[in-house]
Amino acid sequence: MKNLLILIICLNIHLEGFSQIIKDIDEVSPFHGDLAAIRKGNQWAFINKEGVKVIDFRDDLVLSNKENAVSQIKVSSYPIFKNGRCLIKKLIDGKYYYGFIDEKGKEIIPPQYLNASNFSNGFAIIVMFLKDTIGFNQIFKKHVVSHKLEEYVIDTSGDLVKYLYNARTYFVSKFKNRNLLEIQSKFVAPHLIAVKNKNNKWNIYNF
Repeated sequence: MKNLLILIICLNIHLEGFSQIIKDIDEVSPFHGDLAAIRKGNQWAFINKEGVKVIDFRDDLVLSNKENAVSQIKVSSYPIFKNGRCLIKKLIDGKYYYGFIDEKGKEIIPPQYLNASNFSNGFAIIVMFLKDTIGFNQIFKKHVVSHKLEEYVIDTSGDLVKYLYNARTYFVSKFKNRNLLEIQSKFVAPHLIAVKNKNNKWNIYNF
């Protein structure tokens, strides 16, 4: 009887040591920093290195494409944290706007940009939509409005750090075409950025 009791205790310790934490996950990403993304259906959550779910399942996380280092072919997509921020999106009036949450799932930068990059070295590139009234049409009794897209560098608080001098005219009716909203700038060093100009050439700025 004593030996049976010891066996039961040992089995319990063994089972507890390999206890199941989260069940029926469809996909598990690699860790980026202290967090890894997990998927159930169309929703993603984040776990820490102890397997504890620190951000619950949600459907507003933006997936980042990862490439195979050898073939340069995109092999998987999942949300990631960079510099303590993860991209989210929200559908507003038929258009997606992008913002960021922190590692506790708190919305730090509300969805307000038409496009946004992941953070790198504490900075991200965002695309903003600007609507300017440039005059008044006396015949039609209507304001003449100019629509523009502008790119900026922001910090992890959402503060504008650098204007990127590549404003372009835009038509609201074309918002559904995501290709027209692509970011036309890229980081080349921690405080150096390359910006594509109107001649399809590159200008380089520091900030």
